[in-house]
Amino acid sequence: MNTEQLAAPEPAARITALRDLVAAKPAPAPAGINVHVHTNYSFACFRSPAEAVWLARQAGVEIFGINDHYTIDGHPEFRQAVEAAKLPAVFSVEIVAVDRAAAEEGALLNDPGNPGRVYLCGKAVTTPGNAEAAATLATLREHQERRNRAMIEVIDQHFQTTAQAAGPSWASVAEQTPLGNTTERHIALASCERIAAIAAERGVDAASVFERVCGQAPQGDHAAQQNQLRSCLLKAGKACYVDEDPAAYPSVEAVRELFLQLGAIPTYPVLGNPLTTGEEQISALCDRLANWGIYAMELISSRNTAERVAEVVAEAEARNWPVFDGTEHNTAAMVPLINELGADARFLPRLREGATALLGHQALVAAGKPGYVDRTGALVDGGYAACVAAGQALL
Repeated sequence: MNTEQLAAPEPAARITALRDLVAAKPAPAPAGINVHVHTNYSFACFRSPAEAVWLARQAGVEIFGINDHYTIDGHPEFRQAVEAAKLPAVFSVEIVAVDRAAAEEGALLNDPGNPGRVYLCGKAVTTPGNAEAAATLATLREHQERRNRAMIEVIDQHFQTTAQAAGPSWASVAEQTPLGNTTERHIALASCERIAAIAAERGVDAASVFERVCGQAPQGDHAAQQNQLRSCLLKAGKACYVDEDPAAYPSVEAVRELFLQLGAIPTYPVLGNPLTTGEEQISALCDRLANWGIYAMELISSRNTAERVAEVVAEAEARNWPVFDGTEHNTAAMVPLINELGADARFLPRLREGATALLGHQALVAAGKPGYVDRTGALVDGGYAACVAAGQALL
């Protein structure tokens, strides 16, 4: 079995390799769900959606979900991969929005560094071909790319000053993701790789070059060093920071509408750690979400305590809202695909029910029937129970 083929240049080769792997090795017993991972179509430790699916299957993931930033371009390969692996799957997308009122209040929500900034997910995309949504996503990616290109120019100047060498090229950033959907994390990775190349060219220890560029000695493994460099150079107030264009962050209302155009369920991912002012009281947070017209929550349970997960699950149950769980994997570090708390017997039944509802929403809307929310974002009467039943029928 050759897992290296899961990183082959062409998606067709990756799917063929995945089929061979699936045929050669039985799936382990189901162990939990995960409906929120990123792939290399945004940033991830996975080299392809096919690799993500293979690793999820081998980890015992029962229902798996893709959730890239600003794009659904990874969905076709992901769909082929989950079909090859016979793995029930959820198709989603993530966008960063801003709530102007919360920003004026100074309220921190699930972005702990920016008041009013909100990460939102569109779970269970059912109309991926919507032209208006595609145009909006493309515009948002253009905003991100312009800033990232500007940041590369500043980083080059920083490298020239600190290391007396050119910094990473734009090509070294863009080539990391199939369709050039770049992020700060791609820049941090390219910068770390450039540091290693400079050290190799000079025959010196890479740690010495890293310290000159970053301003502090490298800490931890390669993934940790990428995060370290990002924190030291790319964040607000740091040497290579470039101001963000406010137009890159649409309103919560606009992002909600984008998700509805995609036939998805607007969803709020609960940060948990650090605990922000806007998330401190789960009931008050859910009141804010309801005012936005959002009636679903998602956990990255590894970022939360057991008490926090219990609060979120209980509040969702009291409101008859679905709650989902995932691992993100929006990092170079390969962490477990099933969260310890997500698999906890106290929480797994409700989290599994939420994932099943996503499967049901996809199936019902694809069949022209009502899902969990309608086209306006309003709750469908009996929609949650109907989605759960429809999802269970697919398992």
